[in-house]
Amino acid sequence: MLPSVRMLLTEIIDYAGLFPPAALTMSEAFDRYLAHLEGPDGWMMARFVCPASRLGELSPMVGRLREDRPGLTLSVLGRGGGTPDLFSAGITSDLHDIASFRAAVGSRVLVDQFEVRLPGPPVELTPVTTLAAERLGTSVPAVATFFEVSLLDAWRSRLPEAAEAVNAALAKGLSAGLKIRCGGLEPAAVPSPVAVAAAIATCRRRAVPLKATQGLHHPIRHFDSVLETTVHGFLNIFVAGVLAHAHQLDEDTLLGVLLEEDPSAFRVGPNGVAWHHLEADTNQISASRKSGVTSFGSCSFKEPLDDLRVLGLLEPETAEPSN
Repeated sequence: MLPSVRMLLTEIIDYAGLFPPAALTMSEAFDRYLAHLEGPDGWMMARFVCPASRLGELSPMVGRLREDRPGLTLSVLGRGGGTPDLFSAGITSDLHDIASFRAAVGSRVLVDQFEVRLPGPPVELTPVTTLAAERLGTSVPAVATFFEVSLLDAWRSRLPEAAEAVNAALAKGLSAGLKIRCGGLEPAAVPSPVAVAAAIATCRRRAVPLKATQGLHHPIRHFDSVLETTVHGFLNIFVAGVLAHAHQLDEDTLLGVLLEEDPSAFRVGPNGVAWHHLEADTNQISASRKSGVTSFGSCSFKEPLDDLRVLGLLEPETAEPSN
């Protein structure tokens, strides 16, 4: 396997099998996560995604971990809230659930990320993000907080405000980032490429880590016959993010990467990746994956891998669980 492929795809997927359209039971999702993680492509798998309110269901299953393998990492989804008071109350409940879970399972599972949806306007975001990042960041061990901002409706004003609020938390030495939702179960849930390009460019300018979720089962932008609309590709998004950090790209150039539907426009060689004439070497890929475009949530592990094999980026298929 090319070093550039390994660099680009290592721990790129957070497994979200609990969520639609897979919507597996906790037992099914956790067993499939373990099977994927221990399979030949497990290096691409990052965290198991679980709502804070369901950590109690997960606790008894941690005993299924093999004694000879390292512990696991979780990303916990918070309750959120539409007002500062409700948001704060949700964080309190989430922290209680995380503490109870840690007490039950010990050191075998690490909660290293927390994801929560930001309240909408007119709530001022900087006090909200700073307080949440402080509370999660001072837990033991500390947790990085990713704040979800909507790329629908009033995103043009809310996106820069959210990025600035996260940047303020980072300036205080806290670990934080932004999260964007790239799809859903209906066409209206798919944000425009313009909005996604703006999110990547805004986070790059503010030095804010970015993660994505939903609607990213396939690497290349394409028409989805079920939703009857064109949907985003995760390779488009991550190559755009890598190139944005390597070349300080603006929204217009990033839009071209995100709109690309021809797989041959993306080139992966021994020393880097490229889209048309824009290239990034392995050092630039590594830097952008650590502090730029970090991971994406998917309820399927098999679909992304199948498509990557078709593109020739992964080795031929071996036995894998169905999702």
